[in-house]
Amino acid sequence: MHLLVRAAGSVVVGLGMVATIAGLALPWTLVGGRHPDLVTVAGIAFLGPLLSALCLAYARTEPRRSRLIAAVAGVAGAAAGVIATALARLVEPGAGIGLGGPLTVAGSAALVLGWATLAVTGAGALPRADWRPWAAVGGVAAVLVVVAGFAVDWAREGRFVDATTAGAAPATQASSWPLPFTGVELVGMRGGLAILRASDGIRAVWLGSSTTAWQYLRSDLSSQAAGLVDDAVVVAFGTDDGVLVTALEAETGAERFSQRYRSGKMATVHAAGRTAVLSGVGIGAEDLLGIDARSGTQRWRWAPARNGTACDVTDLAANAETVAVALRCRAQGVDDVAVGLAAATGAERWSWHAIQRGGTGLRVHSTGSGFATLTGATPQQVTYLEANAGTVGARHDAAGTLAVATGARLIYADQGSAQGHLTAVDARTGAAQWNVGLAWLGGYQPVAGTAADGHAYLLWRSPSGALRLLTASTGDGSTEEMRAVACTARCPEISIAAAGSHAVIATREEKATQLYLSAVD
Repeated sequence: MHLLVRAAGSVVVGLGMVATIAGLALPWTLVGGRHPDLVTVAGIAFLGPLLSALCLAYARTEPRRSRLIAAVAGVAGAAAGVIATALARLVEPGAGIGLGGPLTVAGSAALVLGWATLAVTGAGALPRADWRPWAAVGGVAAVLVVVAGFAVDWAREGRFVDATTAGAAPATQASSWPLPFTGVELVGMRGGLAILRASDGIRAVWLGSSTTAWQYLRSDLSSQAAGLVDDAVVVAFGTDDGVLVTALEAETGAERFSQRYRSGKMATVHAAGRTAVLSGVGIGAEDLLGIDARSGTQRWRWAPARNGTACDVTDLAANAETVAVALRCRAQGVDDVAVGLAAATGAERWSWHAIQRGGTGLRVHSTGSGFATLTGATPQQVTYLEANAGTVGARHDAAGTLAVATGARLIYADQGSAQGHLTAVDARTGAAQWNVGLAWLGGYQPVAGTAADGHAYLLWRSPSGALRLLTASTGDGSTEEMRAVACTARCPEISIAAAGSHAVIATREEKATQLYLSAVD
């Protein structure tokens, strides 16, 4: 047993020397591949692997002093570990924790452990060339390598992440709505869950019980945008040179992937089939990214530019095959243009230049097998574009100030002069399909809307700030339900999401870090 312990100590010292050297050679940051300064690297290398190698050689010539030699080498290894740990802690998380720092710390720790073992065993020979004792030593070394691997992974990523996954839905009933939750954006709904983005990550809330189903939070990075893509929540966290994109199963919170990409600041995440399209918005929006929502592979990168000059991104919509990007370009005057990109490759398929009717930026909606562009001041002009070829179809004037897309149909909500109106228009032909007057909403302004499973959900605000939710059939506009929505203070930020026959409304005060949710069955 004495020989086995001594052999294990020697092997651990060897592993520590290799790991420390490798850690010093590898980058300590993901951004820029930075290392410590050469003087510090030389100091760690001397106190750790170099001094350990000298002590191993010296112990063979002076076996009577082996315990003292081991103690000296162990103390030197501990000093190297302290220096490496202090430097590794100085790496900014936004720059990305590279493999070098944690591996150097792990190597120094292995040196201390190995020399402590040799100090206990003292002088002695190693086992002879029999496979059985060396198999036991190899097993110890393998366990140590696995433990070190988990420790390095925790140091690089795990210590910043607070993640849970969902179990069965609780049977308890939710308290009366609205209820406050940490968050800045309602991402969407999936399977009885409301998905919320906060500055520190993502939370999913059971609407039936108002309890947290799962969460993915980071203490090192701030979130920028999130969206539902291919049954996953894709969230972008800002880093020093781009974004860290994490995909989580929407119903369970299980992680699919977490990878870094070079980019500018992201403001939206859209679904184009199984491709997650990440984009900035407005002036200074940089390249768009197309990322596979299952594997994290970057499929494409596209620069929003025309005539050698960057353009503003004013809107974006997508279907399974095409991404439509609305741009405002200023290389030769003000030019609003919609560009169609292949969802799988990012290749440009078509472009369409709008006829200006005002200063409002171009908007775009996905409508079945095409896109509807909205441009100009009220009434906005709507133009239908076929998704794959960009063929221009019918044009019509928008019949309201709020447009909600459902299939190939646009449902317009309008305040009107005496009463509210809902109007459905076939986006492909421009033909009105039905028109419904809403006398009880006189003076109310439509502020948000969505559609799902044959229902249109539209929020209206009165001059006093009161909110009312109208649920109507998308088939004929018949009113299915009208209810008041509780709102805290002024509720300047309002959003709504729906899935199946359920909807959830989120309100938020400006710059607040809490959302107030109201669930609608």
